Amino acid sequence: MNVNHLKAFFEVAKAKSFTLAAKQLNVSQPTLSMQVKSLEKRFAVPLIKRNKKTFELTEEGKLVFSHAEKIFLLINGLQKELESFETYNMIIGSTPYISNHVLPDVLLAIQEKHSNVKVQIYTGLSQEVLDKVVDYEYHLAIIGRLPYPDNIVFIPMLQAKLLFISKDDIGEQVSLEELANYPIILPEQGSATRDYLLREFAARNLTITNSIDCENPPAIRHMVQLGMGGAFFPLFNIERDVQEGRFHMAAVKEDLSLDYDLIFLKDRRSSHSVRIFMSTMKKLQRSLSK
Repeated sequence: MNVNHLKAFFEVAKAKSFTLAAKQLNVSQPTLSMQVKSLEKRFAVPLIKRNKKTFELTEEGKLVFSHAEKIFLLINGLQKELESFETYNMIIGSTPYISNHVLPDVLLAIQEKHSNVKVQIYTGLSQEVLDKVVDYEYHLAIIGRLPYPDNIVFIPMLQAKLLFISKDDIGEQVSLEELANYPIILPEQGSATRDYLLREFAARNLTITNSIDCENPPAIRHMVQLGMGGAFFPLFNIERDVQEGRFHMAAVKEDLSLDYDLIFLKDRRSSHSVRIFMSTMKKLQRSLSK
């Protein structure tokens, strides 16, 4: 059964007029009449007495109208519940770097203006988070840039310069060629940072000496502090540790930078959560990129 045909009949029966119902639904009267006739054909019964001067439903028409009334009450209730869920719930995916150093400022701004919005944050590797956005589990996410499927909208959010940290002082600046034989601790597979670094080394015909894989940034920093290898981090993730002398930091001569994007499904482009988050991010983006 076509719900639009049922809606056409329901509005005609409520208004007791094809003319009034057509105006209400913003369709032509012939179109409306055709939709009602299609519904009658579907049920194989007449729903309206067409030989009467005044509008009158058949007994079958009264039965269909009674059920249609209940159906559209349920649909309206469902729509309100969905709008309420979308309005008051925001599910965000993120990488650990972003959740610790970028999202708090964004969420504070959201809470100040939209105190009734419940925000849930889940972290993981960029590929894991992307998969959950694609699978409709997260409304949106901020991750390191990856190849995206066609149904994903991505908006560049910030560019983070990568620095190299080590227990040993290797100077204020270091090249990838110099680091090729240095033991490097990488995020595990699925990390946008890992993929980016491997591509940059390979582009220069260099092989990275990957001593350990680890998904946890604090654990990576601790291993660097113990002298188990070096690692690449954005400044906002290591600045305090460097100031406290836990390890040494060197700039990379090749000026490596990782792009972070806000991503969401095209299906969610007009959703309340995405619109709120985007408007908040636009206000903060300038300060985040500094």
